[in-house]
Amino acid sequence: MSELRNLIKKSKTAKKELVATTVRIPKELHSFIEELADYLAVSKHEAIIKLIEEGITVAEDELKLGEVEENRDCKFHILNTNKRHSLDDHQKMLTEGIAAAFYNPWKFNIDRIQKGDVIFLYENGKGIVAYGKATGITKMADQNNDKDECHYQELEAFTKLEKPLTASEIKKILGRNVVFLRTMSGMPDGQKVLEIIEKHIK
Repeated sequence: MSELRNLIKKSKTAKKELVATTVRIPKELHSFIEELADYLAVSKHEAIIKLIEEGITVAEDELKLGEVEENRDCKFHILNTNKRHSLDDHQKMLTEGIAAAFYNPWKFNIDRIQKGDVIFLYENGKGIVAYGKATGITKMADQNNDKDECHYQELEAFTKLEKPLTASEIKKILGRNVVFLRTMSGMPDGQKVLEIIEKHIK
C-alpha cells in the first residue's frame, strides 16, 4: 500500500511542475510525432517532451550557452536571473541586489566582473528588470547544500525598474540581435541601454 501511495504522490508532484501551453503544428509534423510515439511505445505527450528537450540541447550547443566569455574590457554585462531553472535564485538576486551564477562553468562568469561594471539583470519573458554597479568583489555561498557553487557580487546603486525594458526594445536600441538565454554576456554598447533606462527613471 505504501508503494501505491508513493506513486500517487509522485504523479501529483509531476503534474504540479508541468505548465500547459498550446501550439498549432502542421499535419505532417503531427503525424510524425504520433508515429514516433507508437514506435517508442510512449504517449504522444512524452514524445513531444523528448523532442523539445532534444531541440533545447541543440539550441544551447549552437548558442554556446555553457561558455564563459573572457572579455574583461567590457564594462557592461547582461545577466540572466536564472528564472527558468529556479524562481528562488531569481528572487534572491532582486531582493538582495546581487548578480549571481551557479555551478561550473556558469558561476565563473561572476569572477570576471570588475569594480564599476554595470550589470543588467534580465528576467526571461520580461526583459531587464534591474541594474547596478559591481563591487568587483566575488563572494561565494553554498547552493542546494553544494559548497561554494554560488558565486555572486553585490550591486551598488541597485535599482529595480517599474517597467522592464523588453527584449525587443533592447534589440531596437542596440540595432542588433542579443542572446538573452546565455547566463551572462558582455554588452560593449550597453551605455546606450543605460542612457535609455536612466532617462525613463528621471
